[in-house]
Amino acid sequence: MIVLGIDPGSAVTGIGVVEHRDREIRLVSCKPLRPNARLPFEKRLLEIYDGLLEAIEDIKPDEVALEAVFFGRNAQTVMKMCHARGAIMLSLAKSHLPIFEYSPREVKKGVVGRGGATKEQVEFMVRRMLNLEDKPVIHDVTDALALALHHLNQRSGHEIPRSRRSSSSISRSSHLAQGSLARR
Repeated sequence: MIVLGIDPGSAVTGIGVVEHRDREIRLVSCKPLRPNARLPFEKRLLEIYDGLLEAIEDIKPDEVALEAVFFGRNAQTVMKMCHARGAIMLSLAKSHLPIFEYSPREVKKGVVGRGGATKEQVEFMVRRMLNLEDKPVIHDVTDALALALHHLNQRSGHEIPRSRRSSSSISRSSHLAQGSLARR
């Protein structure tokens, strides 16, 4: 099964694709969708829509894991994200793909083991699960990959191995991280 994870945003939309086959999980691709910031907002939404349709055509995913709407402190930022999410939903509807939505807290709990995990903790676990230790990946993309991994975990009914390291070393490294996936 190939899962496309999407972390919606009007400035950067994270796209992460993982495949689960023969009890193995592998990274298929990941990238940020960055519309031209100099364009009017409606044209940026069109770039998100077109870019996602192109990615779907190239990747041919079986299912999509999309971050659910969450309530933030800045209403204008949330509204822009919701507009981007609308463009994303439209491209997914046009592609006839099944969409599964997950809250940031739910994804963090599924990937890290704590719903209040930081962005750095999520990134650490995604890097460990997909062997991305040396590859540069931005938070929006690791969030998208976390969504895809969490979805696979939910669909398979089996817990995805979080790391080769012990839980005590993960919790020690988690105390060093700052920020949160839910606080944007």
